[in-house]
Amino acid sequence: MPEDKDSITITAIIAGRPYPLRVKKSDEAGLRKMISEINAKFNEFQIKYGSRDKQDCLVMTLLTYASELRTHRQAVTPEEGGELIDKLDALEQLLDGML
Repeated sequence: MPEDKDSITITAIIAGRPYPLRVKKSDEAGLRKMISEINAKFNEFQIKYGSRDKQDCLVMTLLTYASELRTHRQAVTPEEGGELIDKLDALEQLLDGML
């Protein structure tokens, strides 16, 4: 994303690791909510599968979201997009920033 006056840099901490991201100001709140949800799901997997390492729990978390994303994309018609598309865009932006 090119730098402009509408973008800011935030640090997403996921599974205890920082990931600096450049995001649109208008996307910040949704992205922070998504980060919180990802960390909550990650923590659930860590508690449930205590013998697994962090990477295993993170992969299980991302697979959960990928599965939900696939299901929703198949079920949602273009007219229904709205908030779901915004959430999916925020998730995609987060994943792109982590890669």
